[in-house]
Amino acid sequence: MTGEFPILLLALCEPSKALGLSGLIARLKAEIPHARITLATTQASAVLFQDDDLIDELQAFDGALFKLKSLHGLSELSRRRWGLCVDIGPTLISRMMKAKTRFTLNPNDSAGVLEQIAAKLKLDPLEIMPSLRVSPRREAQTRSLIDSGRETGPMIVMAPGAGWLGRRWPTERFAVLATRLMREEGAFASHRLLIVGSEAERDTLQALRMATPRAQVMEVGGEIAELNAYAAMRQAVLFVGNDEMWLHLAAAAGIPAFGLFGPSDEAEAPIGGHVLAIRGPRTLADIQMVDPKLKQNVCHMLDLTIDHVAAVIEREIAG
Repeated sequence: MTGEFPILLLALCEPSKALGLSGLIARLKAEIPHARITLATTQASAVLFQDDDLIDELQAFDGALFKLKSLHGLSELSRRRWGLCVDIGPTLISRMMKAKTRFTLNPNDSAGVLEQIAAKLKLDPLEIMPSLRVSPRREAQTRSLIDSGRETGPMIVMAPGAGWLGRRWPTERFAVLATRLMREEGAFASHRLLIVGSEAERDTLQALRMATPRAQVMEVGGEIAELNAYAAMRQAVLFVGNDEMWLHLAAAAGIPAFGLFGPSDEAEAPIGGHVLAIRGPRTLADIQMVDPKLKQNVCHMLDLTIDHVAAVIEREIAG
């Protein structure tokens, strides 16, 4: 019997970045049937992988890495021997690990997680595109939630929230866009609308819900985990949202995803032919001229018009 090949994946980073490992995990399991994969990540990122049966061991670290509990866990990992260690943090922690082969993401490389990993493994990035695993139970629960509404038919998804006002497209514009796309003569007539967002974005979600015909709106947010939203997105036909985690989840779900960009770099958007970044007339450099540190509490998305966003979506869907 062939012995196990131990693989350590270090993703001590934000969830949108950790998500990039999901496709690699599937590829490693397919190429190395006796691989035993350990994923060490943050608590926030671990929720995305809680249903993943391709991961043999999931270790989640909460808070600062130098807390006693975290140090104990990392120390335990450093005492093992690994066939492969991949660190996408990147952190100095990977240097502690005893690994036959080691790959650490280069933070100074303009290429993203997928591109760098693919180059190292001599693969096409499209071969390791993110795709989360969802349990049959969660899939069924999510479908039940979606089908519990009074309306039936295909579904589009919008994520109007953002962690910073600067990159949040005005909620009222999402409402007008939804109405335009879903009206009787619109590109998505008779479709339902699913609104997704975090607990912290509840006011924004409620504002969009109140501004859109209620019977066509369902919310996934608050106590509903990101993985539930991902499961719901896989049943949708379109996503529109700001440059946030939800855009990356939609891309991983494989649906046409339109990300709205302003004071962030569209070069860091998810890759794939089904993902398109939309921005107004100003580049990121233009915005940085008036807000060099990108910290001002002002909206930098006001020059991105509803007409422009709608036109891009309608053109791409028609084409």
